[in-house]
Amino acid sequence: MNSKKQAKNKNNTVKTQLLCILLFLLALAGFHLLTVIDNKYSKDYYEIRDGVLLADAQALNHDKLLYLTEGWEIYPDRLLSPQDFLSSSVSESGLTTRIGEYMNFAGFHQGHSPYGTATYRLRFASSRQLDGLVLYLPEIFSACRVYINGTEAVSQGSLHPYSPMVRDLILSVPDGTAADIIIQTANYSHYYSGIIYPPVLGSAQAIHLQTSVRMVFYSLLCFFSLSIALLSAAVWLGSRKQPGRRVYFWLGILALTFSLHSFYPFFHTISLPFPRILYALEDGSSMLIILCALKIVFALSDSVKKEIAAPIELIALSMLLISVFLPLFLLSLFPYFIPYYGQIISWYKLAISLLLLLLSLKGTSGKHTGWLAAGTAMYSAGLLSSVLTLNRWEPAYTGWPDEYGTFFLILFFSGFMLKLHFMMAAQNLQLTEHLQDMVEERTKEVTLLLSERQKILSEFLHDLKSPIACISAYLQLVKENDIHVDEKTQEKIDMIEKNYEELSVQIRSIQDFNAGISPVSRREKFDLRQLAETYYLRNRQDVEVFGPLFLLSLPPFPCPMQGNPESIARAIENMVFNSMDFTPPEGKIVLSLSMENGNYLLSVSDTGCGIDEDTLPHIFERSFSTRKEEGGNGLGLFLVKTIAQEHQGNVSAESVPGEGCRITLTLPASE
Repeated sequence: MNSKKQAKNKNNTVKTQLLCILLFLLALAGFHLLTVIDNKYSKDYYEIRDGVLLADAQALNHDKLLYLTEGWEIYPDRLLSPQDFLSSSVSESGLTTRIGEYMNFAGFHQGHSPYGTATYRLRFASSRQLDGLVLYLPEIFSACRVYINGTEAVSQGSLHPYSPMVRDLILSVPDGTAADIIIQTANYSHYYSGIIYPPVLGSAQAIHLQTSVRMVFYSLLCFFSLSIALLSAAVWLGSRKQPGRRVYFWLGILALTFSLHSFYPFFHTISLPFPRILYALEDGSSMLIILCALKIVFALSDSVKKEIAAPIELIALSMLLISVFLPLFLLSLFPYFIPYYGQIISWYKLAISLLLLLLSLKGTSGKHTGWLAAGTAMYSAGLLSSVLTLNRWEPAYTGWPDEYGTFFLILFFSGFMLKLHFMMAAQNLQLTEHLQDMVEERTKEVTLLLSERQKILSEFLHDLKSPIACISAYLQLVKENDIHVDEKTQEKIDMIEKNYEELSVQIRSIQDFNAGISPVSRREKFDLRQLAETYYLRNRQDVEVFGPLFLLSLPPFPCPMQGNPESIARAIENMVFNSMDFTPPEGKIVLSLSMENGNYLLSVSDTGCGIDEDTLPHIFERSFSTRKEEGGNGLGLFLVKTIAQEHQGNVSAESVPGEGCRITLTLPASE
């Protein structure tokens, strides 16, 4: 049996590993496909001649976009105005570059400082008139001034004195067949410098369509992740005693972080004067996502030991702190460290992607970990693609590879946790049903035990009554024959008679209590009206022998209910006997039945002496009796109360001293 189970587990593990490899390769293929269909660097349909970009006027006039990646001239450490370019010496001193080739200005300085200034220039021309074009400039680092055809179009932040600002720019291009774009940039605060993301040229409608699609894409990522975060928070708060509660916490943090991270394109539509904080949040959110992913994988994987997981989590936490505090406080003080900082981040992401891929393959031995392994493999592929395609892929309409990977990670993790939640709910339901079966079984056992005890006690009382009856007969014989005995013997006989009476009372009390034990499970449907009528007809003469008039009041319709008819009859008997003890011969006792608010009211009223206010609250208490000197045991009305509770009902009493008393048994009616 164990060998078959091991073989089955091994087979499932192999299947899951093959699924992870397949998803990893499919994700890489999908990201490669995106580099073709949604990459600004792969959408060039122009040529460059003598430093001038020759645009396809027909394509631009048909609402196609021109991604300006090639043909730029860069002039490091110089802020050149349009008048400066009138000199041929200035125009010939520039370097031809591709946007994204230089991530900062470190390559132009001997000390490798990434900070400084630079001027970018692009000239384009067309054989046809270009009307209504718009230039879209994504996020220039970190202050700039833009000239179009010699005229200043916009200024973002301040070049001197330096004041950074984050914002995407959309500018109108004058109509004509040519344009000259000059962009002055300065950066002393960020590890990126100048123009990093390719500008876009096209009609206003095409630019609007592109930005709208991009905003919709990031809105879906943002609000989907936010909904998962709220769901995880609800489950985390509602499952305080569950062992896997911390996984929901980290899933909620992961989803919330990615939701905030996905909101950054919306920040770039407005002017934000605190770019360092924004960039620190962007970098920190990426590192926090990695930390959360590791936390969840380590928590759900059975194959990773705590001694291995703890150092990795410590490294992830250290990278989180580095990515937040370095951009905020240290990079501006140590700018020469910026090139190494970028390399550290890239190598760290590469190492994490390979580690997660290894964990997705190795950590698949646990139960139902296919979702976990699949999500980890997809996220690993996203991290790997983001590192390998650095400076060679910028999405035009959608998102970056690591953003796709994070989305699928949250999607698969959420599916995995949702599946676990449903499994736990099914197990709880099964346990509840099993518990209910156990309760019913134990109830039957207890009922059987009580029934057996009742039988044994009845037999014992029956056997005990025989010698008691003999004693009573001999005492009666002594009295009837008027046997003369001496004084001492008479005292003994009187003592025997007194003890006999006490013993008879105790035996009768035990009989009454034993008769009042009704097994809860012995229930059947019967007509309460018919039961009351039958009792009245059988006992009318016996009651009226004592003097009181016995009357009956019943409704004209059947009164069906679920319960034990023998117990109800016993309750009626005890209520009638109680009234007989306190009703004079010229009085009357009434047994009545009515219905009110879905309940039956079974009452016994009399015209006896009544009960005073101090005594009335105690008449249903066990062993309480006002006739203990006359042999009362106080069990009659107590048994009525017990029977009422067994039938989910209650009993009450109302009385006017000197006028009589009414005892009402309230019982639920059957639907």
